[in-house]
Amino acid sequence: MLAFSIEHSGEPNLLATAFVKAILRGGPEYRLPKLLKAKITSDIPIAQGLGSSAAATVAGAAIAEIWRKGKADKQAVFEDAIEIEGHADNAAAATFGGLQAALALGKATQATPLKMHEDLRVAMAVPEETLKENTSATRKWLPEQLKRTEAVSNQRALLTLLYGLKTGQKQAIAAGFEDRLHVPHRKSVIAGYEDIVASAVEAGAYGVTISGAGGAMIAIGTGDMTPVASAMKEAYERHGMTARALTPGVDKDGLRVG
Repeated sequence: MLAFSIEHSGEPNLLATAFVKAILRGGPEYRLPKLLKAKITSDIPIAQGLGSSAAATVAGAAIAEIWRKGKADKQAVFEDAIEIEGHADNAAAATFGGLQAALALGKATQATPLKMHEDLRVAMAVPEETLKENTSATRKWLPEQLKRTEAVSNQRALLTLLYGLKTGQKQAIAAGFEDRLHVPHRKSVIAGYEDIVASAVEAGAYGVTISGAGGAMIAIGTGDMTPVASAMKEAYERHGMTARALTPGVDKDGLRVG
C-alpha cells in the first residue's frame, strides 16, 4: 500500500503522479515505497503558461530515478517526463535549462540547446486569475488546418525569432513574435491583449506574446526589464485584471539534484 504525505494545496498533484508513473515505467522489478513524504515549494505561478506542469513532472520523474537507481540521469528523466506529460518542448527546458528545441528523430525525441544572446532579458506579467484550462485543453482551441500562407508565414516567423534570440537583434525578435498559429486564437481570452503588447513595446520590449497557453504575457528585451513588466501589469489592471510584474532570470542548468 502506498501512502503519500505531501504538502500541496492544488489538484492534481503532478509531482506525485509523475513519481508513480515513472516508477511503474521501470518495470515489475521496481516497487513503490510504502510511504513518501515530500515538501514541495515552487516560485512558478501555476496554470499560467509558465511551465509549472513540466517542472512538477520532471521533479517527480527525477525522484523516481533516484529511488530506482540512486541518481537522476537527465536524459532518463527527460524521456520519463515526455512519456508522462507529453509535451517534449516544456520537458526539455525544465530538464536541461536554457533555450531548448525538442527534435523528433524517428520515434525518439532529442533535446538540443539553442543559442540565446547573453544580453537578452525577460519580463512577465502574470494575472491573478488563470484560464482554468491546461495546455492540452487550450490546444483544442487551435484550428485543425491552416491556410498555406499562414503556415509559411509562421515557419518564417519561427526561424526569424530563433535568429533574433541568437543575435539579440531587435527587429528580428519583433518580427519573430508575429505568430499565426496560436496567438490569434488565444488572445481573445486575455483582457486588453493589444494594450498589454503596445504598453510593453512602448516601455522598451523588443517583442511581446502570450506565455505558453496563457494567460501570462512574456516580453523579451535588454537591460532593466522592470519598466516593461510594470507596463504590462498596469495594462492588465486597466482592463480589470490584477497582475504581478516579474523579471526572472534565464535558468541555464535545468534539473539540479543536491
